[in-house]
Amino acid sequence: MTTLNRSTLRRLKKLKQSSAVWEGDRRSLPAKLRQPQDSSNIIPLHAHSEESKPHCILWVDGSQGMVRSMDVVDSSVGQEAFVRALLQAIEHPQSPAQPSLPQKILVCDRELQFYLRGVLQDLDISVEYVERLPLIDEIFSHILESFADNPPIVPERFSSALHSQSEQIWRNAPWNTLWDHQVISLEIDRWDIDTLYAIVMGKMGLEQGVIFYRSEESLVKFRHRIVSGSSEDEIEETFLHQDCLFNLFETPDLEMESDLPPFPFRGKMRSLPTATTPMKPIYGALHPLEGGRPYLYDEEAIALTVALEALNKFWEQYHKRLSTSFSNLSGTYTVYAPSLDSDAEEPINVVVKTMPDLANELHQLVVEEEDDDDDDSPLINEDLWPENALIHMMTIPWEQVEFLRKASIHHQLSESIPTILGTKKGEGLPGLMIQTSRPKALELIEQIDEFNGIHSLCFNPAEDIFGNICQLGLMVMGNDDLHLFGEFDKATLSGEHHKRWKQRAKNTKGNVCVIVAMGITGASRGNPAPHHILGYYEIKLIDDKELGLGKLRAEPAFDFDF
Repeated sequence: MTTLNRSTLRRLKKLKQSSAVWEGDRRSLPAKLRQPQDSSNIIPLHAHSEESKPHCILWVDGSQGMVRSMDVVDSSVGQEAFVRALLQAIEHPQSPAQPSLPQKILVCDRELQFYLRGVLQDLDISVEYVERLPLIDEIFSHILESFADNPPIVPERFSSALHSQSEQIWRNAPWNTLWDHQVISLEIDRWDIDTLYAIVMGKMGLEQGVIFYRSEESLVKFRHRIVSGSSEDEIEETFLHQDCLFNLFETPDLEMESDLPPFPFRGKMRSLPTATTPMKPIYGALHPLEGGRPYLYDEEAIALTVALEALNKFWEQYHKRLSTSFSNLSGTYTVYAPSLDSDAEEPINVVVKTMPDLANELHQLVVEEEDDDDDDSPLINEDLWPENALIHMMTIPWEQVEFLRKASIHHQLSESIPTILGTKKGEGLPGLMIQTSRPKALELIEQIDEFNGIHSLCFNPAEDIFGNICQLGLMVMGNDDLHLFGEFDKATLSGEHHKRWKQRAKNTKGNVCVIVAMGITGASRGNPAPHHILGYYEIKLIDDKELGLGKLRAEPAFDFDF
């Protein structure tokens, strides 16, 4: 057990010891609470998992009924954080309390009691266990009540209509076609809004949805600032300067690993039903003076509903032409908007137009920034993978590895695998599967051949635009080109599937494989039969130090067309 330094003990013993009794506890907070190191106005766009819920540590003086220290930490942080908060309560308490040592400490956790007794044994502080801590119970009840007072995400009267249009934009999936520099204007002229400027997010497969800027100036300023921003603080502040409404989507964490079932002795591989990907809409607003909020007021909910419906109508009319070029297109659509004062609906004519000139201006910002970059900096490509391809990590049973090595498909075989097959340590060979249609799979195999095959896979450390730690999954080709196949956030990296995949890669001494398969639709999606596999590559999983890229900044969520 870690103990206090002797110099720390001497410093603490110089403080006056009062007769006060302190209460200390650590409790879970609602997941929507942001931690103090994050901006209080930044909207969380990803749902926190159970294990990532923040914990609040409280030290209160029960004799005087005041809080001496409070800290918010991640649930994974150990008991050391509890001691750090205690030292703060002793030496640097919240005003008006003065530095002092308590005579007694009360906790309601046996394990914590024993831990603190060991740490504080030289300070003559009694640590006792009680079943309840009344003062802390009261403080936490007030904290939880404050969360319950938050307004609903969408006012109940307008939630059904908004969700219906949100589902339609999800089904239309314009992010499969449009880049985020391609602007579409919507002339509404209601609710103090003249024109909204829509940007579709998600072409690179990250955050999907639509952002509606309240002015062209706000959109252009944001893009100028995001391109010129150099530090994480500047980028975060830039986000707070947007003036917009948004409807983004998050999908629940999918299985990062999908093991193929063993080959049967006869017949085809067993097909499993494929579940549709659920979606969860996220609504909210950003404003330079308000910051961000993950809920809408009445007029905002109506405006966002009207904008989504008009955009859906425009998309359904022009999506085929938009898939070939972003040219001048326009349409006028009658949308029935709910009234603020009654249950009646009023017809509104919304004019929707593409803005190719503005799109070229925004795209040129990125091109100029790219030209200013160091020519020696590594270029990470994102355009190798077929549109709508399924890319996921998996483990292939050893008998299937033997089958694929002998099958009449495109091969890239390693001399190391036969030795590993001799021992068959673990459940199988870790792999990365790329599944698409047959024509696209064959085209991908040809492209890989042009790159002199696949050399290796690597997970390189990176930071996203908010400074959160993540890893970029990179495929290193035979000609040293780098291709991004995935971005893995902290929750994914700490998940069991990802950990098991990497552990199996250790068991195989870094030997992994890449599979190119067809059968992207129907029951074979994520579960290809043997005849669906067209390419099989045995490669190495390498350490990021071998690439020498250092920590990268991951900024693909803006979907700039490089």
